[in-house]
Amino acid sequence: SILNKIIIWDDNKIKVIGELRFNSIVLNVKIKMDRIIGVCEKKIYIFNINTLDTIDMYDTYENINGIVSLSSGDFISVLAFPFKKKGTVKIVNFNSHSQPLPINAHESGIACLSINQNGTLLATASDKGTLIRVYNVQESKLITELRRGSKNAEINCIVFDENNKFVGCASDNGTIHIFSIVSAMKNFDENFYADDFEEEPKNQKSIFNKINFLNKLNNSYLNSEWSFAKFRISEHKMIFTFLKNNHIFAITSDGKCYLTSFDPKK
Repeated sequence: SILNKIIIWDDNKIKVIGELRFNSIVLNVKIKMDRIIGVCEKKIYIFNINTLDTIDMYDTYENINGIVSLSSGDFISVLAFPFKKKGTVKIVNFNSHSQPLPINAHESGIACLSINQNGTLLATASDKGTLIRVYNVQESKLITELRRGSKNAEINCIVFDENNKFVGCASDNGTIHIFSIVSAMKNFDENFYADDFEEEPKNQKSIFNKINFLNKLNNSYLNSEWSFAKFRISEHKMIFTFLKNNHIFAITSDGKCYLTSFDPKK
């Protein structure tokens, strides 16, 4: 079956230069530097791109959507995927011999995850879709928790901006949420530089958070951080990315493209 193959195409030579065959359907493929990553429902395979030899393989939790993320920076490659235990994420750093511990991100299954550009941050969402959790990859430590909403939704895209100031998510109800992680980054990284904002963007809080006696209950819902910007784009699933100057580009599953912007100060 063609669904059980990865075909390697050389666009300079205008021809196929290799083929990888699997015993099950290939659900996702990533390429970085000298590696090809093939994702099947219960395994992740890593191949040498030149020889097509198997470098490594990992068992995963049931991964019918081929969930995986690979850092996009030029000089570091960090891979994240659902590990063998439900709700746990495995981190593989191709540039380091010492690997971070698995991250116990959620009690329920992982629905979406994303590594930032330089491989230092991981954002995850469970199949409930109400929370986004952001972790320090090297220490496997939670640095902030962000609330998408109170009702369940399927989150199918999470994205960091290139400067690690914002994280956004898109859900199956056609909405994109944008959160600031500036405060969390200042606590996480002493070298984090964010003075290009005259005023730090602030995530919203629950209106009930201001009621003193309720706030003393230390309810995680009341103390949650909500998105400071939200866009209703389409009733279809979508992927999106951050562009320069606080713009967002989205592509929906029905083939439409959208360009929009947000103001982090307002």
